[in-house]
Amino acid sequence: MTKIVVNATHKGGEGKTTNSIMLSEYAALVLNLKTLIIDMDPQANFSGRYIKMEYDPAFKGGKIPPLHPDYNPSEDVNWSGRSGIANIFYAEEVVPYPTAIPNLEILPAHSMKLQEAEAVTKNEVLEKVHLQLKRFLELEDVRNSYDVIIIDTPPSKGPLTIAAIKAATHLVIPAQMEQFSIEGIYGMLQLWKQESYSRSKDSQIELVGILPNQIRDVRIHKEFLNNLKLMKNTAQYVMPLSIKKRTLYTEILTEEANPKSIFDLPKGNVARIEYEAACSYIMERVMNHV
Repeated sequence: MTKIVVNATHKGGEGKTTNSIMLSEYAALVLNLKTLIIDMDPQANFSGRYIKMEYDPAFKGGKIPPLHPDYNPSEDVNWSGRSGIANIFYAEEVVPYPTAIPNLEILPAHSMKLQEAEAVTKNEVLEKVHLQLKRFLELEDVRNSYDVIIIDTPPSKGPLTIAAIKAATHLVIPAQMEQFSIEGIYGMLQLWKQESYSRSKDSQIELVGILPNQIRDVRIHKEFLNNLKLMKNTAQYVMPLSIKKRTLYTEILTEEANPKSIFDLPKGNVARIEYEAACSYIMERVMNHV
């Protein structure tokens, strides 16, 4: 069965998108898994890592996917040539884009369409947003095409994040060791538990764990991490490793970076060792149900 991994946090700046990128590239480059990545965040940062997004002329600051490389205007008369995950909310064509990384395809964000989906009224949410992604990912063509699907979400507990969690088989919660981040962890754990209660025993969403992220060698980070490992409601979920705050994790994601992926760095590189250990821990549990 195709595994669906969601990176979700209640708050921005937790390293959620970076973790989505690292997991995606680890799955495709290191594990050689057929991987689909999905960008549910209207900011479209995950999308911009892999394809050249365009600015939306109708929505200031918004981004839209480029014309698909397979689009032929003379043949595809019923298709605009732009595809993205938001198309599932509009009954429009959904065609993944290839990326420069072998085994890796993407369904990018469309800023305006995702924001419209996020803003539907309460009585419309369940049918129009919450269940649409799950239904799409359950299609036989999708399940047969990929080993793993990795989803990046907005920094919220809104309809788009809920839709991703309802579709997920596994959940990862990246978090900084700071007060508001810790509060965000509790919110995401609550969302996970609510989803778990609504599912049958044979289709539970597995919480891979809380990934301590952007750790600095300062007292407050050490105290928060130690408390997180000791507190009753979180102790069992904290991963036995963490990601330090390193400039390289930002530099490797820039357009001019060379090499492009952290997994193209020498195996002895300390940043690669650190993130590869985290990805290995996560993917072993995802693929083997540990």
